[in-house]
Amino acid sequence: MQLELNFQVNHLVRALTAARQAISHPQELLGSVGESLLRVNRERHNAGLAPDGSKWKELSPMTLMEKRKGGPLNKTGRMLQSFNYQATGDILVLGFDGATESMRAAWHHSGTQPYTISPKKSKALKFGGMYRKRVNHPGLPSRRLVGLPVSDRQLIADVTHDYLTVILNRVR
Repeated sequence: MQLELNFQVNHLVRALTAARQAISHPQELLGSVGESLLRVNRERHNAGLAPDGSKWKELSPMTLMEKRKGGPLNKTGRMLQSFNYQATGDILVLGFDGATESMRAAWHHSGTQPYTISPKKSKALKFGGMYRKRVNHPGLPSRRLVGLPVSDRQLIADVTHDYLTVILNRVR
């Protein structure tokens, strides 16, 4: 009794060619990774969480006196709404659009040292029900916005696995 197997080299060559093509032009894969990372980061932002899962520092009592709604980093929502990704060629960039929003995101991500605020258009500033010619701001606390925790690395591996599985299944 014997079992005879005929190896179909053509199928393997087609599968490897398809995989090589997908890997050498990764823009579609990076787009899928970008969409997935954008989704989980937006979920964290909406929950007020840093990439490591820690809670962002709460708003200060002075800020709460201004009857701010929306929680930390949501005064207008523009900065967090500008969070996006771009996949071009073999590069994926995940970050904030525009120079202003990108700069604000950097301040909030890393925090700032204390600084002085002076009025630009009027003679005084109003904050917390008080009027002042200048205000000594205590600085912004660090509220981490982006990072690559283990869960995101696993997400990238899962998306890549799923993408290559689809590519290889098309060859059948």
